Amino acid sequence: MTEDGGGSVAARGFGQAGRERCLAPLDRTRRRSERAASWANTPIVPRVIHSAPTMPTIGAQVIPARLTDLRRLLGQLSAADLGALDESLGGWLARPLGREALAAAVLPTAGSTYICMFNLEPAGLMVIERGQLAGRVRALAVAPDLRRRGLARTMLEAADRLAGQAGLRWLWMSVPSANLPATACALACGYRRYRPQFMRRQRPQALPLRAEDARALALDPAEAADALAHWLALAAQQGDPWCKPLAQADLRSWNVAPLREGRFYRLADPAGQAFGLAHLREGPAQAIVTLWLDQAIWGAPRELQALKAVLDALAALPATLDVEFGSGGHLRAAAEAYKALGFRPVLRERVVMVRRVGERSRRSTT
Repeated sequence: MTEDGGGSVAARGFGQAGRERCLAPLDRTRRRSERAASWANTPIVPRVIHSAPTMPTIGAQVIPARLTDLRRLLGQLSAADLGALDESLGGWLARPLGREALAAAVLPTAGSTYICMFNLEPAGLMVIERGQLAGRVRALAVAPDLRRRGLARTMLEAADRLAGQAGLRWLWMSVPSANLPATACALACGYRRYRPQFMRRQRPQALPLRAEDARALALDPAEAADALAHWLALAAQQGDPWCKPLAQADLRSWNVAPLREGRFYRLADPAGQAFGLAHLREGPAQAIVTLWLDQAIWGAPRELQALKAVLDALAALPATLDVEFGSGGHLRAAAEAYKALGFRPVLRERVVMVRRVGERSRRSTT
């Protein structure tokens, strides 16, 4: 027995192994002290730590619109933004609960609605309406704080891919001619202008012409409908062959809409042989004549005589006279003849931009 009465270590059953276990904590403490003393005299070499960004950048992705994303994005867009390509959509933002109605009902029924996500946030909106041969882009808008990042072009490129997957051959949209960024973006994505201009004359004097070899014969509604179908097809074939199928299908309603008011005239020579069709709309200070002529007449004296024969139906020549043409080729061929009479080319307030699905993007000078 030891003095404390506890007996020897061996007597208590610990042995050598027990002694080592008891001394282990003391050894660990001694080793830590030795390492600390050595580190105090050792220069510290800094390490470079590459930290990850707080928000991963994943770029832009165009996906089918979700209601929550659509609501958030519509809260950032104005009526001008949403109605740039279709004014009827922008008008909804001025109505009570208009944004909620757009997100829940109007846009889903207006066409296929897509959201462009940028860094996990809704940044852009696109609506595509399916037609016979083409998809019409009815809305293309980007949140104000995310513009000039190429998101509109990303959406148009996605539209081309989606239209191809849906079996469509064309894409088109109506762009305000004053919206230069939208026009530049469309041209950069391979869109071309369709019938973008007309000729305007703003002189009170009568045209220095005589209708010697042209006659303008008024048509009744049934005759006008048959004649219009024929000359629309011929204008697309002769003047806009690059988009003839589209002009005769999806763009037909766009071509015909301004012709609901006014009168149609069959244009013929003195022998009665028809060589064109004309439509006349008149107002208190403006008259608008639309001409569809056989290609052999474009820019020739007989075309100007035919114009004079149509204008003879007016009681007085208005101060502003606009002449529109059934095709872009017709305008280009006849422009110089009209300029000689004091006309000048004018860009439409809205220009139809057209792209063939799958074509390589290129700038157009059309």
